[in-house]
Amino acid sequence: MSPRRATLGLALALALALPAPAQDGEPLPASLVADSVSYDRETRRLVASGNVEVLYRGRVLRAGRITYDEAAGEIRAEGPLTLTDPDGGVLLADAASLTPDLTEGLVSSARLLIAGKLQLAAAEARRSGERYATLDKVVASTCTICAGDPTPTWAIRAARVTRDAEERRLYFEDARVELFGLPVGYLPRLSIPEPGVERASGVLVPGFSQSSDIYGFGFKLPYYRVLGPSADATVTPFVTTSGGVLLEGEYRRRFASGGFDLWGVVTLDSSLDGHPGRGAIFADGSFRLGQGFVTDFDLEAASDDSFLQQYDYSDADRLTSFVRISRTRANEYVELGAVGFQSLRDDEDTATVPFAFPVLNWRRLTDAPLIGGRVGIDAQSLGILRDDGTNMVRAGGGIDWRRDWPLPHGVLAETTARAVLDLYQIWNDPVQPDGFEARGMPTVAAKLRWPLVRSTARADHVIEPVVQAIYSDYLGETDVPNEDSQLPEFDETNLFSLNRFPGQDRLETGLRGNLGVSYTRYAPAGWSVGAILGRVIRAEAQPFYPDGGGIPDGWSDFVGALYIDFGTGLAAVDRASFSPDLDFRRNEFALSWDTARAGLIATYVYLAEVEGDPYLGPEPATSELSLDARYRVHPNWEVRGLWRYDLETGSNLRAGAGLSYGNECAEFDLSILRRYTSSDNVPPSTSIGFSLQLAGIGEDGERDWPPRVCTPQGT
Repeated sequence: MSPRRATLGLALALALALPAPAQDGEPLPASLVADSVSYDRETRRLVASGNVEVLYRGRVLRAGRITYDEAAGEIRAEGPLTLTDPDGGVLLADAASLTPDLTEGLVSSARLLIAGKLQLAAAEARRSGERYATLDKVVASTCTICAGDPTPTWAIRAARVTRDAEERRLYFEDARVELFGLPVGYLPRLSIPEPGVERASGVLVPGFSQSSDIYGFGFKLPYYRVLGPSADATVTPFVTTSGGVLLEGEYRRRFASGGFDLWGVVTLDSSLDGHPGRGAIFADGSFRLGQGFVTDFDLEAASDDSFLQQYDYSDADRLTSFVRISRTRANEYVELGAVGFQSLRDDEDTATVPFAFPVLNWRRLTDAPLIGGRVGIDAQSLGILRDDGTNMVRAGGGIDWRRDWPLPHGVLAETTARAVLDLYQIWNDPVQPDGFEARGMPTVAAKLRWPLVRSTARADHVIEPVVQAIYSDYLGETDVPNEDSQLPEFDETNLFSLNRFPGQDRLETGLRGNLGVSYTRYAPAGWSVGAILGRVIRAEAQPFYPDGGGIPDGWSDFVGALYIDFGTGLAAVDRASFSPDLDFRRNEFALSWDTARAGLIATYVYLAEVEGDPYLGPEPATSELSLDARYRVHPNWEVRGLWRYDLETGSNLRAGAGLSYGNECAEFDLSILRRYTSSDNVPPSTSIGFSLQLAGIGEDGERDWPPRVCTPQGT
């Protein structure tokens, strides 16, 4: 700013100023800064030109020239001019006639920019007080406008738009929505929140879907309602061409101590089976209870086995609900809860599906000052209730001690001792009579680890052989109900576990040794590779372990894993279980590649046939391949695809594709999904979906898409 300009602006602000009414009736000064200023005392007219700025109560008017007629109480500004409001709105125009407080007036060839995102171009604009602005013959968009191609990705053309600065809403009259310059919809009245408004009541973007084999074409029109600072609701009518009419609803509520979400859907009319009233409900939430306790819940329920799949809500074949109270501290954890299940499988009797209560787990750790190491005390309880089948309640607990010992030459030793006691009350068991059973088990274990480290200029290498010996045995009854240990797995993750059964109803017994070695290489360039290989030797066969589980008496199968991470978004891992003859019992391979331009997740799963599972019966072999990929063929275009294939039967399980386009102001997505599997009530089906998101209208507009690039004219 030049000295002359600063002097004139300061003198005018202090001596003359622009009078404007204040709340107490006294005029407040409006500061004026310009390159040149003249004032005619006879006509009471002030003229300022050259980089003119008028500042009043947070509003800023910038123009090439302004004329202030004190007698008429009018400011005439010649552009190009900008008028900035305290709330962030920017008005650009060629000319304007305004009141001295800059709140009212007429603006020609106006462009209004809200929150730096939404642009409204109008032939004329009128300001009315501090709250309202009315624009005529308007084009609104959040998209980049190029001189060579002025057609935005999307736009709303309206005869009139009224802006309510207090409510932060825009009201359109005779509105026409255009995509790439083509009209796609007409609304006589339209109201939308301004950019940056996170929560505003109103109709949301419609949704479209098509499932040709089940419900035909579907249309959703959500309505969102703000119910206060801590609650809101969404109601969504869902209409299908098959005659199905559904109503979806969501309610969310937050409190100082937590909150919950509730979602549900119900059929008002259904042509699929002629029975309205089908539906589903889901709820989840958590609350702080004081003293460090937290309660959380997740509830799921459906009216029948096929509803969720028929209307493309979920492919789940079992719904799980739970409620619990828990507390986690540095040396203690306690949990009390209940778990319920709903089976959606055609071949499963719902009367045999269990309800679990109580589910109690408590564990506390403390130091052992006399003998060193750490002592853990735990207690558990599990109750299983059924309408048809075995019911039982298990209560018990245990105590364990563990201590680490450093030995010469860098060898690390670990000793463990543990004792558990479980009490069972059993009734309605088809095999054994009702009654009370007790079972105990002592366990002792010792482990030796020898980490060997070598560092070179190219990489760091770590090799660690591990040897572990364990002995444990049952005391008392062994043939108790098995509710939580029916799916034992033997892999590298539990190679050195004291008990490879997943629960407490079955415990691994006998004398056994666990042997393994791991290798890891860390490169300064950021990539790493690792491997682990191990095996178990047993003095006798493990009771209750399924035939083909990989752990007979004597030497077990090998278990191992190999992984590599290149540090550039590309990583792969393979986990396997195989015999010395390389007959694979299990193999799981996963490859992931994730960059800004492309991504790929490829998985392969093989599980050998199991003939002698004592709980699940014979299990056929499984061999499946799945691919999920995306690729940016252009910075603004992305294609996607997924495929899941059953190699055992030579049949497709699922396939899909998608196409997306996005830029700084919009995102379009088209997808198709084919499900080849079927059940008694749900045949194979094809679903087509389309979604449209417009940035800058009632939300932050953040997208992972590059903005539109304008091509220079003449190129």
